[in-house]
Amino acid sequence: MAIATYKGFSTISNNFGSSKLTDTDLIKRDLLNHFAIRKGEKLMRGNFGTSLRDLIMDPLTEETKQLIIEEVNAVINNDPRVRPEEVTLDEYENGLQVQIVLRYVIDNQVENLLVRFDRPDNAAI
Repeated sequence: MAIATYKGFSTISNNFGSSKLTDTDLIKRDLLNHFAIRKGEKLMRGNFGTSLRDLIMDPLTEETKQLIIEEVNAVINNDPRVRPEEVTLDEYENGLQVQIVLRYVIDNQVENLLVRFDRPDNAAI
C-alpha cells in the first residue's frame, strides 16, 4: 500500500462512512470546492472563487466561452498539485459542462474531470 502524499477529508456524500481523502481524490474535491465558491464569499480572500455560476445565465457567445475557460484554467493553475492539459466547454439541457483533462504532478497521471454548472430551476434562457 502506497503512502499518501496529500491527506484531507470531505463530508460531502460520505453517507456516514469515512471522510478521509487522499491524493487525487482530495485534489479533485478541492478543485470542485473552489469551483463552487463565488468570488467574494470566502472570508478575508475576496479574490478566491469564480464567477462561473453567474456566467451560466449569459448567452453562450464566444466571449462568454472564453471567459469560462479562463476562469477554469485560473482555478486549476492556482493549485500546484495539477496542471490543465485541455479544457472544453459544452452546453447541455440544464446548463454548462466543462471537461478538464488534468495532469497530477505527484505521479504524472492524466485524468478527465467533468464539472457541470446547472442553471437554476425555471431560469429564463
